[in-house]
Amino acid sequence: MDIRLTAAILASKTLKRVIRIFGKGGTAAPGLLAEYIDPLTLKKLSSAYESTVIVTGTNGKTTTSRLFGSLLETAAIPFIHNRSGSNLLRGIIGTLTDNVSLGKNKRKVALLEVDETTLPYVISQTNPKIIVFNNLFRDQLDRYGEVEKIRKIWLRSLSNLDSSSVVVLNSDDHSVAHLATETKAKVVYFGIEDKAASIGNLPHASDFTSCIVCSSDLEYGSVYMAHLGKYACNSCGLKRPSPDIYAEKIYLHAAEGFVADIVTPKGKLQVKLNLPGIYNVYNSLAAISAGLVFGLDLKTIKTGLESARPAFGRTEKIEIGGKTIFLGLVKNPAGFNEILRTLFKENSKKYVLIAINDKLADGRDVSWLWDVDFEFFIRKITKLWVSGIRAKDMALRLKYTGLDVPTKVEQNLERSLEEAVDMLPEGETLYILPTYTAMLEIKKNLADLGVGKYFWKD
Repeated sequence: MDIRLTAAILASKTLKRVIRIFGKGGTAAPGLLAEYIDPLTLKKLSSAYESTVIVTGTNGKTTTSRLFGSLLETAAIPFIHNRSGSNLLRGIIGTLTDNVSLGKNKRKVALLEVDETTLPYVISQTNPKIIVFNNLFRDQLDRYGEVEKIRKIWLRSLSNLDSSSVVVLNSDDHSVAHLATETKAKVVYFGIEDKAASIGNLPHASDFTSCIVCSSDLEYGSVYMAHLGKYACNSCGLKRPSPDIYAEKIYLHAAEGFVADIVTPKGKLQVKLNLPGIYNVYNSLAAISAGLVFGLDLKTIKTGLESARPAFGRTEKIEIGGKTIFLGLVKNPAGFNEILRTLFKENSKKYVLIAINDKLADGRDVSWLWDVDFEFFIRKITKLWVSGIRAKDMALRLKYTGLDVPTKVEQNLERSLEEAVDMLPEGETLYILPTYTAMLEIKKNLADLGVGKYFWKD
């Protein structure tokens, strides 16, 4: 018996029970305590699982891992998953300790959503079967620095993999696709092959617009979102790898979801998901690719995808007294631009609440708000509420758009939410666009009212 590991597990489980008694999530502190007691907790516990699947990237980690989890559920494959989205080391260890039995442990799949900078250590401790990379965008500059820093961290971590692992890469993001040059692992690509889905030109705030090899400007045949699309460098010859799994004939239905044909080496399937936006087409492709690598059949994949629900706060809909709340997490320019493009594609006007916090999990630096194309939606609003710790910063950014609709600025998020819901006409939808900690606060406020679930129970 490993006495140190046993002590770490017992302490972690006990702390979590205590935290839950006080109505908190307990998604991080128990893992932090376990790691303190036994620094090798992650390595020891991960060895109890037959397979480890890692999902990482800037945007879409939680949704992609939820989708893949739905595939495993459909296939009746037992697994554990850090569903709460607590993806730093403490959250991952907390999930493992919470799901381990001190008796005979049933071997399962460990499905882990992993933070971008935590990835190298998790790889070294878990020997993953599959690693999914969604994308790489500028995010939390005060914590991560520029995107090239993250890319170099990923390159170093992939260089240690052998051919027993499979790396699933987004071929439309050239900063991700060309991670393949530094690994011995097998590589599977996913992407989009639909010219009609192109948005035309690169958005002004795109991150990787220059070739990562020679720094020349990339040429784009199609742009699907941010810097993702069909690219090539005419100077050095770098080009987009052809995807093994791709989406075509994509039909986006605003906030309602999408329909697409998915082409795979095992055949074609049509999927209809209630997850809106081109970004969720990418999340679905990532999950499908991981499912195929895992050995799942197309019928299981289709059923699993179409039965999946949105992850908490990510295009989630909540009914309250004949009214609807739509929660759409925003965390960086690329993600915010895409949710605005998705929700305001139609001309109908909407009730909107934007909530901006600057806590550690959000990023202290909110200068990224100036790179969001708010001008796109200002004439499509009936009434606007602006809230959160940095409500005044958000209001200032909107002032420079020429915003001329009824707007209420209120830093107290609970009061702002209460007023917005009260003033919302019956049958209408309130579109709430919060940063991460603001979203958690909103989820708690609603759960306290008996509407929806606490995020750690969702």
